[in-house]
Amino acid sequence: MADLFDWAQPEDTQFDYCLWPYKPVAATTGKLRSSTLLWQSFEALGAPPLLGEMVRAVRSEIGPFRTVWGVKQKGADFSWELYFYDYERLERDVSIERVLGALATYAPSRLALSPKRPYFMFSLDLDAALGERQRAIEEISVYLGNPSSVVSSGLCYQLTASGLRFDNLYYFFDAKDDWEDIVGKVAASAHLDLDGLDVSSILWPELCDCGIIVVANKKYNDGIYFSRIRIDQLIWFVDKLGYPYTIKAFLQAHKHQLDHMLYDVGIDYRMIDGKLEILKSAYYGVV
Repeated sequence: MADLFDWAQPEDTQFDYCLWPYKPVAATTGKLRSSTLLWQSFEALGAPPLLGEMVRAVRSEIGPFRTVWGVKQKGADFSWELYFYDYERLERDVSIERVLGALATYAPSRLALSPKRPYFMFSLDLDAALGERQRAIEEISVYLGNPSSVVSSGLCYQLTASGLRFDNLYYFFDAKDDWEDIVGKVAASAHLDLDGLDVSSILWPELCDCGIIVVANKKYNDGIYFSRIRIDQLIWFVDKLGYPYTIKAFLQAHKHQLDHMLYDVGIDYRMIDGKLEILKSAYYGVV
């Protein structure tokens, strides 16, 4: 268990899942980095050791605190996603080519995208099949800005061997100042029956005092993300969504070593026959 722990250093900067910096909310002395939760999830969920090697290879290539990770639950299945940001766009340092190059010995990929495309973020999935060398990296999510919108938003495309296809549209709202717009955006959904809808079944009151709420319109469902929640709220989230006890127990046992950070979580949902279903959930950190 000891090798799971990444200890915070005085010079550390705290980042949310958009790699936007924030000030720690408690003293950092003797505390843990959020990367600890990634290593702990690998152990708790029985990830192939190769996945940890892949994360470390990328971190060695591009540097620490430049990779966002997500632990994703979909039914009884778990996977991970790595997200890479470079807001310089065409002048980017962290590119698809560079990350795939760092992973080439572990998971080859033939995917490529012109460096002249102005993406600011991309991500790829890790799972047991990839960690057991049963598949290659066959899909990458690519994100671009949407500057014509009134609020900050982003466009997501899926890059495969067949090319690019549009996938999702994300809107970023201030959780306090934009509340009416958040409720309106959630309600403007092709995946919800509005008659009798209790918006609190999606905009969970336990998490709505966060910093940013992101509403996503997706092909087969919608999504909601609560950004910059506290450690007690993260514990509540993993308990509500039924994550393995070992994950919840670790958070509880080490909450006082994790209380200096803010966290990000999300759910995908849709309504089927008048019943709201949570299809997927995730929590995030930086490594």
